[in-house]
Amino acid sequence: MIRELEQTEYKLKLCVFDRDVLPGSCVWTITSELIERRCKRMVVVISDEYLDSDACDFQTKFALSLCPGARSKRLIPVVYKSMTKPFPSILRFLTICDYTRPCTQAWFWVRLAKALSLP
Repeated sequence: MIRELEQTEYKLKLCVFDRDVLPGSCVWTITSELIERRCKRMVVVISDEYLDSDACDFQTKFALSLCPGARSKRLIPVVYKSMTKPFPSILRFLTICDYTRPCTQAWFWVRLAKALSLP
């Protein structure tokens, strides 16, 4: 995903936690500051692992609290692989970018890049 969005014609600048955040900071503090002050959009890759992660749960709920009713389209849910667990109910009201459906794969990257590029 990083390569597709940063190193192609989309030329987006992504904040990737493990790559871009310096070690030694409080994870919860730096995460909330990044989401609130530095990130216009947040891609949430929904997976079974995501559903088991306390960090993902915190980040998603924090981002949602900054944009009630999804008015600013800050949160972009992406389904990139098949899941065995149900889709999280807290995100059901948002439009999903779904890579698992063959009929949407042709325009998946264009659609995701456009959503990330909105003002």
